[in-house]
Amino acid sequence: MRIIGPRPQVTVIPTVKSARPPDAYLELLTQDEEGFRAYVRQVESQPTFRRLVEEGYVQKTNFKGRIPRHLYEEFQDRQFMEFMQEFEIENRSDWQRDFFREDARRHVKELAVKYRVPRGRLIHALEYCRYLKRAWAGYEDYSMGMETLPHVRLDDPEFREPPTAQSSFESQAPYEELAELMEEYEVTRSEFVEYFMNESVEAIGIADELGIPQNVVRQICDLVTRVQIASSMQVTVIDTPAERPSSQHPQTVAIVCRLSNPPRAEIQVESGVEYNSRYQIQSSDLETSEEAGRIISLLRLINQRKSLTFRVLMFVYEYHYRYFVSGNELHLKPLTQAQIAKELGEHESTVSRILRDKYVDTPEGVRPLKFFCQSKGDVIHRLIAIRERQELASARRQKPYSDAEMAEILEREYDTKIARRTVTYYRNKFRETPKFYTRRRSVNQNDGEEKVGNKEGN
Repeated sequence: MRIIGPRPQVTVIPTVKSARPPDAYLELLTQDEEGFRAYVRQVESQPTFRRLVEEGYVQKTNFKGRIPRHLYEEFQDRQFMEFMQEFEIENRSDWQRDFFREDARRHVKELAVKYRVPRGRLIHALEYCRYLKRAWAGYEDYSMGMETLPHVRLDDPEFREPPTAQSSFESQAPYEELAELMEEYEVTRSEFVEYFMNESVEAIGIADELGIPQNVVRQICDLVTRVQIASSMQVTVIDTPAERPSSQHPQTVAIVCRLSNPPRAEIQVESGVEYNSRYQIQSSDLETSEEAGRIISLLRLINQRKSLTFRVLMFVYEYHYRYFVSGNELHLKPLTQAQIAKELGEHESTVSRILRDKYVDTPEGVRPLKFFCQSKGDVIHRLIAIRERQELASARRQKPYSDAEMAEILEREYDTKIARRTVTYYRNKFRETPKFYTRRRSVNQNDGEEKVGNKEGN
C-alpha cells in the first residue's frame, strides 16, 4: 500500500536578468583609453555642450575626492580671477556684498542678470566664495586634532552628489604612533607585511616569532587596521605632467605609490584623466531640444563609464592592497572577472570590456589592469616556483609542498577553497613544474651530495 504524504514545497529562487546596455554605452566600453579621451573632448567641443554649461544645466566637477590643499587653492584662485576679469566684476563696488552673502545661492538668477554672467559659472564662483568665507571664519573640520589638514573634501553635500568610494580622513596620529612602535621594536618592512598585514596570523604567533609583548602586538594590529583603511581609500588627484615618462604606458589610468614609515600604499589619479569626476546634470527645468537631449544622454553614458572604471580600479586596489604595499608577487590573490562583476553588481561582459587596454603604473612596472585578475593556477605555480624554493633553501622546510598542503595554504592565506585534485590539475598544466615525488627526490639528492661533500672535506 502506497502512503501518500504531503507534497514537498518547491521554492523558486527569483533571478534578475540584466538588460542589454545601449549600443552607445557598449561602444564606449569597447574603446581604449586614448579613444575614449578623444571622444570626451569631441563631445565637450560641441556648441550645445558649452551652452548647457554656461546656462548651469551641466556642471563638470573636476576634482571629486581628495586633492592636495595647495593644488585646490591654486586651481580655484586661478579660475575665480579669470571669471572676475572676463566679466569685469572686480570693478563693481558691490560684488563682495552680493557674492559673500549667506543666501547668495538663492538669488542666482537675479545675480546672473545683474552681472551679465552665465548662471553655471556664477554658481561655481559663489561656491568658491562660500569656501573662502568658511575658511576665514575657521569652520574647517579640526575635529581630529590636526593643526593643518593635508587634504580637503571638495564635494560639499549641499551642492554635490554623494562621493564614490570615499571615507572620512583620519589624523596623522595613527601613522606617527605606528612608525614609532616599528622603530622601537625593530620591525622591518618584510616582517610588517608578512605578519601584521596577514589576517591568518594570530597575535600570539606574532609575539612568539618577533619577540614582542602581546599587548604591543595588539596595539600595532589596531593601528594597522586604521592606517590600512585610510590608505586603501586614499585617492590623490595630481596634475597631469607636461610629458609622460617614456616608461609609462599612454593608457595608464592610475599610479600606485609605495610609502614608508609606516609601510603603506597610495593611489594617484591624474587630473587630466579625471576618473573621479562627474558631469552634474540638472535638466528638470530645461526645455530639451533634440540636440541638447542627445548631448545629455552622451554625458550620462560618459559618467557611467568613468564611474565603472573608477569602481573597478578601486576594488582591484583594495583587494590587492597587501601586494601594492610589499611588491611581493606571493601576495597576489586569485581574482576572476566574475568575482569583480558580482562585487560591483555588473554583468561579466561589462567588466570584461572595461578591463581592456587599461594600465596601472606600479613600483614594479606598468601592469595591465587584467594582470590583477590572477587565476588559481598562477598562485599555485608561484607557491612552487618561489615560496617552496625559498623555504627549502633557507631550511625552513625539509620537503616540498604536497597538493593537500597547497590547498590548505590557499584556504588559510588566500581565502580560496580548492580541492586537492584541483591543485593537482593546475600543477599538471605547468610542464616545467615537476610532481611532488620528483621534487622531493631532487631535494634528497641535494642533501646526499652535501653530506658526501662534507665527509670528503673532513
